[in-house]
Formats: sequence, C-alpha cells, structure tokens
Amino acid sequence: MRECVLVLDNIRSVSNVGSIFRTADCLGVSKILLVGITPRPTDRFDRKRKDFAKVSLGAEQSVKWQYEKELIVPIKNLKRERYQIIALEQIANAKNLRNFRPKDKFALIIGN
Repeated sequence: MRECVLVLDNIRSVSNVGSIFRTADCLGVSKILLVGITPRPTDRFDRKRKDFAKVSLGAEQSVKWQYEKELIVPIKNLKRERYQIIALEQIANAKNLRNFRPKDKFALIIGN
C-alpha cells in the first residue's frame, strides 16, 4: 500500500484547500502539510474555521494535517524518511501524470 503526503505550498484559497482535504480523505492520503499562507482548518487561536469546514465537509477531522511556516525543513525531513518528492507542474518537459508510477512513499507538492 502506498503512503502519500500532500504538501500544499502557499495556496491562498480556503475553498481550494478545503476541497483538497475532501479529495485527500477519499483517496486515503496519509497526511497534509500546510505551508506558509495556506489556510488551516483552525484559526490562530486553534478554533475551527467555519468557512473551511463548510467546504471540507468534515475531512479536516479525518485527515491528519500539520502546519509548517517554510517548505525547506519538511521536505528535508520527508527525504530523510525516504519519501519520493514530486512537484505537480505544467511545464513543457514535465512527465505526463498518466504515465507516472510513484514509489511506495511519496510526497506531492502542490502550489508555489
């Protein structure tokens, strides 16, 4: 069974992040790392955000998540734990996602 960690890097939209939580819950993602300005399910006082919960439909309670201020340290930690690091990008020399076969442990970076 594959283990997937999503890394959401500086995504601004609460709706997009909440939607990603729902999809991650459905797909069995192990954990979501929220980096930088990416909205969290809780506010700075650790209270549930209603706007987030409205979109995530409870997935924020069933998917493990963690906040990180910067991207570098968590990526180094994932590499140390032998995760394959993948960045989702649309550039000319990118591999086609349909042809990609991840290793057993991988981290997918989405955002900036």
